[in-house]
Amino acid sequence: MKILIASIGVPGHLNPLLSAASIFAKHGHEVAVQTSNEMQAVIEAAGVTFLPEIPEANTSGGYFFANFPERQEKTPGMEMIAFDLEHFFARNLPAQAASLKAALRDFPADLILADSMYWGTLPMLLEPREQRPAIAHMGISILNLGSGKNLPQRPGSSEEERSAERQRRVRVMLKPGQMAVDRALASVGCSPLPCPVMESLSSLSDLYLHPGIESFEYPDTDGAVSKVRYIGPLPLAAGQAPLPEWWADLDKTKRLVLVTQGTIANRDLGQLIGPTLTALAEEEDLLVLVTTGNAPAESIPVELPKNARVASFLPYEQVMPHIDLLITNGGYGTVNMALAHGIAVISAGLTEDKEEVSAHMQWAGVGLDLRTNQATPEAVHAATREILDTPGYREQAKKFALEFASHDAEAELLSAVEACVQQLVEA
Repeated sequence: MKILIASIGVPGHLNPLLSAASIFAKHGHEVAVQTSNEMQAVIEAAGVTFLPEIPEANTSGGYFFANFPERQEKTPGMEMIAFDLEHFFARNLPAQAASLKAALRDFPADLILADSMYWGTLPMLLEPREQRPAIAHMGISILNLGSGKNLPQRPGSSEEERSAERQRRVRVMLKPGQMAVDRALASVGCSPLPCPVMESLSSLSDLYLHPGIESFEYPDTDGAVSKVRYIGPLPLAAGQAPLPEWWADLDKTKRLVLVTQGTIANRDLGQLIGPTLTALAEEEDLLVLVTTGNAPAESIPVELPKNARVASFLPYEQVMPHIDLLITNGGYGTVNMALAHGIAVISAGLTEDKEEVSAHMQWAGVGLDLRTNQATPEAVHAATREILDTPGYREQAKKFALEFASHDAEAELLSAVEACVQQLVEA
């Protein structure tokens, strides 16, 4: 089987797909990955064939942040997401669609597998099914992110408050995003979407693979996610960072706290990493491990306390089994990996998908959502002590770890994809 993988040029979107690519290649399938040129080295380091986008495409995250500085002026949350939907995701749709068509001429795939925010597949999904290969998407965050179906379920919120939140979301984010996508589709000769854009890839695709567990999602009340297959945790792709030199010298009798701001929302390490280091500097029973997501250690705006260690990246598969608490700004992949290891979480983030991931995490009882983009040392300290001193969070996280362990991601991925392609052949 020939499988064409397509991804937005951002590590959090690409990495799960690279894991899938390794599994496909291991089982004899021919795999190629198409994404922005700045990710070529990462793809080739994973031992996978790289296919460039068309020369006119500028679909990388790096290009977007460099050429749309006004994004940083938007209020974190719905306003910033609305800007991203229009100026990044919808803007890139025509170039992604053209790149896919160009790739298929040289690599006639049986299946296209793309990340769950890659809208370049939409023109094909609106075509008759017999005119295209099978198309699947892989979730890189919570299901139907931002759709309004999964409004953050906050403790004590009333139905009136939720209704007002839903209306504001439609006005500020969903309606402008829908209009932007329909304009992009019209520019390539397609009709408007027949469904809400933030639900389109889980409803129009032939298959939607989710490398997580059902218990982390709000209950499905309308049965609209029948194409979704939860497959549990995918292994990390090859080429991960090595253990730092200081790892061997850590005092393993102390509890280890991992703090990260990921690789996107890490331009200001004073939002979470700095406050965490200050908050926990005097905690003698803890060691704080910091990963900066490739930001220089010098950009940490506080003095490094004696109980802290810093690395640009850490090999999470090796580190996570030893971690007692994750403090994060809400990156879905990192939160998922922590829960797969039974680790409770503190989250503080409002950008990208982070507000919704954080709300899901607290709703599920596996941690605390600080509901801010700018944490304070006092809030971090209080949340840390509550989680470490209250067994319930860790017990719930361990239940999630058992559900993750009940999945065989490799077997379930292969089975779902092969059935999807066979179904199209027989149609």
